[in-house]
Amino acid sequence: MAIDRSIPPPVSDFQDIGLEVPAPVTLSNGMRMWIAGNGEEEINKLSIFMTGGAFHESCPVQATTCSMAVFNGNKNMKYEQIAEAIDFYGAWRAMQVYDNCTAFSLSSLNENFDKTLPIFIDCLRFPVFPNNEFELNKRQLEANCATVREKVKYLANKEIMRLYYGDKHPLATDPTPELIDALTQEDIDRFYSTYYKAQNCNLVLAGHITDKEITVVEDVFSQWKFDGQPAPILEPKPQPSSKMLQVVNKKDAVQAAIVMIIKTVPRRHPDYIKLRILITVLGGYFGSRLMTNIREEKGYTYGINANLSGRAFDGYIGISTECDPMHAWNVIEETRKEMARLCEEPIPQQELDTVKRHMLSDLTKTLDSPFNIASYIGNMFCYGTYPSYFNEQVQGILNVNNGELLDIAQKYLDASKLRIVIACDKDKLPARG
Repeated sequence: MAIDRSIPPPVSDFQDIGLEVPAPVTLSNGMRMWIAGNGEEEINKLSIFMTGGAFHESCPVQATTCSMAVFNGNKNMKYEQIAEAIDFYGAWRAMQVYDNCTAFSLSSLNENFDKTLPIFIDCLRFPVFPNNEFELNKRQLEANCATVREKVKYLANKEIMRLYYGDKHPLATDPTPELIDALTQEDIDRFYSTYYKAQNCNLVLAGHITDKEITVVEDVFSQWKFDGQPAPILEPKPQPSSKMLQVVNKKDAVQAAIVMIIKTVPRRHPDYIKLRILITVLGGYFGSRLMTNIREEKGYTYGINANLSGRAFDGYIGISTECDPMHAWNVIEETRKEMARLCEEPIPQQELDTVKRHMLSDLTKTLDSPFNIASYIGNMFCYGTYPSYFNEQVQGILNVNNGELLDIAQKYLDASKLRIVIACDKDKLPARG
């Protein structure tokens, strides 16, 4: 029987979904480890979340450079030997600096885990910092910095962070090539000796996990002993600039990057989940209000996005896009109109149902694999979430109604409080109407 393609397929609502975060196990040295171990393939990923991130830096990119430098050599192997061994065993390492922690990860074949993990941990416990490799790290960061500073999107994001957080806040730091060049070996030694300690680490192990992989972790980490109290979690307060609009000049830039920010609440606030739903309606998916108006109807941009950035102690709505400079003021005006409309009119039920399905579909991706579950667990250390946060999101999405979202919009979507940055060639930006 032929399918009548003029008839759309039926759409079913999501049933209740949930995630039970496993309780951590405690290793013999006192470290806690969370295990997401129902993977089918014979691979695993061990992530180490070590307190000591951007908020702990005494100079720009100190945490990032330190995370690179520990792999420049250890007491048993030189840089080239480490790289060759990791590659030979089919493993992969990565690192990323967050507000209050640095995350290290090792992805490995199960059959080689007992060979790759000791090499990985030796780099964290017994690094050697050859000066030539340290200088190469700096040159790499300087080159990356010089490249991204040519992009209007980067310039706009950096300036909006300065306006929102204030000049002295760690997240407002602009790591120029000159600041990177001024970084010294002593800066790296000081950061390493302060934060790279066993008591600062939490572990997440994911993949196809058996007693064998757990034993490997226990054997490797058992010799790394606690030698003091964990480093504190820091909470530097934003000191916003009084300036609400800034234009950054980038000579000969073709596009204009526009970034808008408005302060809201951190993840643990009772309004946060409802606010996240509201911002998804505004600009969090392809059929959002901003995309429909500014991209589809007006044709001002190829895409515009709004998201709720929630940290452990801070949160803000961020709206960003790139467009022809001649449309920049129009984009800002239409964004203000869409914010105002959400404050004046309840969201139609059909639109709200669509957003609910979209958000629940995104959440179910967390349950797809042990690696996604492990990433969710890692968010507790990176962003200040907590074990019940997933299920609270699900219930919040299922139960919210358009009246509640109207109240939330009126509470937080005050367009007069938007801080706005435009990065472009000023000569191409028309006078504000």
